Amino acid sequence: MWATSEAKLGVVALATLAIGLATCGGDNGDETTAQEAADARTAAPDLDRFLMRKDEEPGFRLGAAPGAEPASGGTIQGVEAFVEEMKLAPADAQRLRSEGFTSYAFEPIRGPQTAGITNVALYETAEGAKHSLAHETRTDVIRSFGPVANLRRFSVPGIPGARGWTASEPQVGNVNWVQGRCMLVLGNQGPGPFAGPLSTGARAIYERTNGQCP
Repeated sequence: MWATSEAKLGVVALATLAIGLATCGGDNGDETTAQEAADARTAAPDLDRFLMRKDEEPGFRLGAAPGAEPASGGTIQGVEAFVEEMKLAPADAQRLRSEGFTSYAFEPIRGPQTAGITNVALYETAEGAKHSLAHETRTDVIRSFGPVANLRRFSVPGIPGARGWTASEPQVGNVNWVQGRCMLVLGNQGPGPFAGPLSTGARAIYERTNGQCP
């Protein structure tokens, strides 16, 4: 997500893509839809233990940098609520349904000079989570949300199938990986370096949660 209302998604909006930083969509005056979205958030399962904890990524803790968006985290349950809050296209909604998307939890994170996001999306099956990871880390999908300079990939030893990437413009780094029925994301926005700290943080989450989810 990239621009206009999507800019509210946070400092690593590009890095986290469609299953990234979304906090909430704009107000369209539909009170019924807003209430349904609120009910969905309330009913969402507890995924917080799969989010980063203090210093798992060295020097980082939960919480937004001053003036950054999103200012706080939350949860969303169900494709309809997620699509409404993300302002996603019908094709994205169809893909999410086919992948078995069920719920999503996120929190902003911050370090000494860098801000970011930790999030987790839950699917009905592990195959759905793997399909989402493959889609979200495709080069064309990454580039579809805005100009990206010097896109580079990196591996994350210790996490099977994890996919990391960085860009110099905007200065962002991202790691996506799958645990059980979940796809997890840890992302930072510059200044870097990104690959080392993000890999350390992702491994810490993976090891603490025994590579399982939910």
